[in-house]
Amino acid sequence: MMDHRRILLYFRPRKAYFSLLPAIFVICTLILAACGGTSTPNSSPGPSSKFGGNIKVGLASDVTNLDPLKSSALVDRQVMLNMYDTLVRVDEKNAIQPDLATTWSYTSPTQLVFTLRTDVNFHDGTPFNADAVVYNITRILSTPSSPRFSEISAVKDVVAVDASHVQFDLKKAFSPLLATLTDRSGMVLSPAAIQKAGNKLTIAPMGAGSGPFMFVEWLKNDHLTIKRNPSYWLKDDQGNALPYLSSIRYQPFTDGNVEYTNLETGTIQAADAIDPKDVSLAKSNPDLIYRQAPGLSFFGFMLNTKSAPLNNVHVRRAIAWGTNRQEILDKVLLGIGVLSHGPISPTSWAYNSSLESYTYDVNKGKAELAQSGISGPVSFTMLVTGGSALNLQYAQFLQAELLPVGITMNIKQETFATILTDEQTFNFQAGLTGWSGRPDPDGNMYSWFHTGGGNNNMQYSNADVDKLLEDARTSSDQAQRTTDYQKAEDLINQDAPYIFIDHGVTGQITSAKIKNFTMLPTTIMVFTNVYVGS
Repeated sequence: MMDHRRILLYFRPRKAYFSLLPAIFVICTLILAACGGTSTPNSSPGPSSKFGGNIKVGLASDVTNLDPLKSSALVDRQVMLNMYDTLVRVDEKNAIQPDLATTWSYTSPTQLVFTLRTDVNFHDGTPFNADAVVYNITRILSTPSSPRFSEISAVKDVVAVDASHVQFDLKKAFSPLLATLTDRSGMVLSPAAIQKAGNKLTIAPMGAGSGPFMFVEWLKNDHLTIKRNPSYWLKDDQGNALPYLSSIRYQPFTDGNVEYTNLETGTIQAADAIDPKDVSLAKSNPDLIYRQAPGLSFFGFMLNTKSAPLNNVHVRRAIAWGTNRQEILDKVLLGIGVLSHGPISPTSWAYNSSLESYTYDVNKGKAELAQSGISGPVSFTMLVTGGSALNLQYAQFLQAELLPVGITMNIKQETFATILTDEQTFNFQAGLTGWSGRPDPDGNMYSWFHTGGGNNNMQYSNADVDKLLEDARTSSDQAQRTTDYQKAEDLINQDAPYIFIDHGVTGQITSAKIKNFTMLPTTIMVFTNVYVGS
């Protein structure tokens, strides 16, 4: 279950407005003109009354891993992006902005140089500099098993030019690089803290970040607490040091009903997700603020293409024909979201509105099953996160829809963390799994559908898809990249390693007392500028 809790409406930004990398040199020119300054777009005057405040935030599941090298869950990012700064960031309009890097320029199509901030220290007191960037990127490049490895595999080397300049040398042109560095691949942690923590970095990254909040404690399945970084480098428009909040306590809720009740009663002040049935309640509650926008995500379920009978393409296609997407969208998701036919959502510049895909057709499903050559019963087991009535309902609809085709789907409920482990070790047949979405289409496709990709737990491999995704990475022509991605989508659909069902929404639900909360296109709740009001 990469990067999400599955069907609890995704609540933090996705791609709502696009146009990231039309051409490498053009975007550099545009961005460089905007680089500089220390305030954030929605910073407000910061009187002393804004400072203080300890809030509680609901998460769809417990955090799994706080090491960006190893993490693959959205809930991890919800915490990490409040503790760890990235080289560059995405703003509310999906544009790339400075973060730890103040400016950047391509000296050639295969060489990118960043100018770094010189006023930043990590939470452990050690200085942020080019050597720290080199350490973190090299850590990824030397760990092929990391989900990050395929994200930046086009990087050949990274070199510290001096303390405030770092140079990325690429194997070949790599258009998605800046977008990729806005997330886990671009997080820079203290080398000293990494070395000191060792294996404990995943659960207790003491002093590791440079972001607005510092790690305090994580009690599994109960809470995770971060506190204000008194030495944070970013200031608001009035010159006040951010953040305003004193602390954030994250609490996991696998049951959406329980999470929403906690919002209503004020026990928590924000949540990363909400069940569809609660949306109308939230909208009508004067004590809550609910907003949503089209998202970058895709939801559905992955099929392990190396596990019988799912190693048979005709069985996978039969499952695709036997999945009633419209019924699930209408009756389970209550119409929130749009039907999905591939990994690229309608909010992306690479979206293909005419992509031909599967509709619910029992007869075509039976015909595909007949071509499989399997004479006996066809069955498989679907992994579903336990504790969520919504997830179970979703799986039960799928189970009922596939029966007329002649396919039995068994349901196995596990904890979120167990499912992650089972999928990453290929110890599964199918998993109800989605993706929160990324600014560049590469982030929605390469790691998922390229052979050996960091999130390709389906073990899917198609040489033609690989070539298209590789070509799209090296091109700076957005029209050509769009063509490559759309051709790849078509081939992926034919092979059916993943059954696409819906594209979710980006949303935000908080107490009305939570002020200055920006809805980002990354699905992440960033609390840098948030304060508690009346």
